Amino acid sequence: MSSTSFMAELNDQQHQAATTTAQNCLVLAGAGCGKTKTIVARAAYLISQGIPANQIQILTFTRRAASEIVTRVEQYLGTSAQGLRASTFHTFCMYLLRRNHQAFGLENFSIIDRDDQIMIFRLLRGKGKDNILPKAAELCDIYSFARNTQCKLSVAIEKVLPEAMEFKSEIAEVMKTYEQRKQERSFLDYDDILSIVAVNLQSSPTLVHWVSQFCRVFLVDEMQDTNPLQWALLSPFIGKSQLFCVGDDAQSIYGFRGADFENIHYFKDNVSNAVIYTLEKNYRSTQGILDLSNWLLDVSPIQYDKHLIAAKSQNSRPHFHIFSNEFEEANWIAQDLIIRKKQNNVHWNDHMVLVRSGYAARHIERALINMSVPYQFIGGTKLLESAHVKDLLSMLRVVSNTQDDIAWMRFLTLWDGIGDVGASKLAVNLIKCQTLEECCNHLEHHGRVPQHVLLILKQMSVLTDTVVACIELAFEALHEQLAAKYQKQDWSRREKDFKLVKQLAQKHAQISEFLEAYVLDPISTSEVEQSADHDIVTLITIHSAKGTERKVCYVPHLTVNQYPHARAQGDFDAVEEERRVLYVALTRAQNELVLTKQDLTTWAMDQIDDQGRPVSSYFFNQVPSHLLDVTIHKRDEFFENKKKPIKKISFGIDLD
Repeated sequence: MSSTSFMAELNDQQHQAATTTAQNCLVLAGAGCGKTKTIVARAAYLISQGIPANQIQILTFTRRAASEIVTRVEQYLGTSAQGLRASTFHTFCMYLLRRNHQAFGLENFSIIDRDDQIMIFRLLRGKGKDNILPKAAELCDIYSFARNTQCKLSVAIEKVLPEAMEFKSEIAEVMKTYEQRKQERSFLDYDDILSIVAVNLQSSPTLVHWVSQFCRVFLVDEMQDTNPLQWALLSPFIGKSQLFCVGDDAQSIYGFRGADFENIHYFKDNVSNAVIYTLEKNYRSTQGILDLSNWLLDVSPIQYDKHLIAAKSQNSRPHFHIFSNEFEEANWIAQDLIIRKKQNNVHWNDHMVLVRSGYAARHIERALINMSVPYQFIGGTKLLESAHVKDLLSMLRVVSNTQDDIAWMRFLTLWDGIGDVGASKLAVNLIKCQTLEECCNHLEHHGRVPQHVLLILKQMSVLTDTVVACIELAFEALHEQLAAKYQKQDWSRREKDFKLVKQLAQKHAQISEFLEAYVLDPISTSEVEQSADHDIVTLITIHSAKGTERKVCYVPHLTVNQYPHARAQGDFDAVEEERRVLYVALTRAQNELVLTKQDLTTWAMDQIDDQGRPVSSYFFNQVPSHLLDVTIHKRDEFFENKKKPIKKISFGIDLD
């Protein structure tokens, strides 16, 4: 298919955006309005206009989205699209660092992930019952928030963990030591990768010129999810390269990671002569579903300036079911799925249940299991972030870099008799060794790591360009130990994951390349799993659901103190992000939207924040009745029959 015939498929709004002659523009793309199609069209149009494909850089937030965009452009343009680059922000920065590391003041370095960061913070904060410092994971959250939002430590603590503010000076010391430790070990964490590139771009016009020579155009997906650090990467190219940014401010739901949807709201202020386009024709949902979604935004104090219109002719209003408790709510959802399956002969995979978190899904999971409804849960730990896989990868990491003391600690603590303290002391000595063979000789004298495991480590050191073989050897070395460690934690399922890891490794020629690729963007099991049975219900967290859709969607727990959540109450920005979370959930549904709640409270008093802004206490306060079909379910007969008689109360003491 040519770019011309592809362009003919676009609606007027999409066509206008894809063919713009503006140097910089922002496309406000409503949910289901063809955001990806417009990016694909823009790339295809630019290539057809003579811009070489290898001078276009597409930036996304997931590897899957990047791959999809490139594949679709290649389908339309064939060989003329060869060389088109699409990657995550982190992968793009790594591409620059590896291509010209001297320009960024780097030599050899290793990438560490969040688990590695937590391990360092755990060592630095120390142990003991009287330890006043936040937990290692909380310290990691504070540090990352401060880096990504470019704010002061005190602001980050106030935002992430306000109760720890009194320990700011102690936290600052830990942060300072953490940065020293990274520098000593040549470690880069996720935030460093972006920060090093951004700082150098901001200070070096020569470097900006060098990058702009092979990045004449930046196409940025999901602009609403960018944080100040990511904007600092893009801003030096204003006036040097074209910026074509696509996003939806109403779907900005990652504030806890530092995302700032005001990068969209202030785009025109930050980018002179920028042109704004809006996509409002929705191809996913019925108008009834969109009417409720539009209303949710319309009543917000924030002006989103878009009103979605359905391309579908059929209409269906959302259904709102109210129950007495969460057990009945969960049971009804499972029963409704079964009834639909039997009566309508539909597929399980036409249905999706959207929840706030894995914890919020627990009752629904129980009901699905009890009623034998096949399902998959999406939103938990990703494949290469799971503990058993990281255990195995620790062997690959020390083979790749003997100075990686964090990997040594993880590997060493797998063996009986080596705890955190012992592993830390051993790691200090191991990173002084010049070769892996020296490390293995040192461990032989220590005597805790089995001899055959050390022999396998030596074998792996000569197979660094055969990644699959190294994974097989590592599994052979650790199989018995991992089986014992995870025997009570679903080892049979975990064991299958190593086949998926091998499947991923087939694409890579070097251990370092393989580790770097998936540390930067951990892949989910569902992305690589080649299961024969895909006809299952999807139970998914809302933060994992962007980009997904199903014919029938259930959104449970729509109660007071859940939307918005109690912890957001009174905080204008937090409550408005909660509104956007709900908006994302509502707009996943194609044909039917089923909402449920588990109490009879239907209203809560709104608040006013310290700046005089109205803060919603329940999003369905005064929802217009014509937008919903409401059903109130009576308590199960079992509970009705078990009711105790009301005891008559009187004053005084019964003297009988």
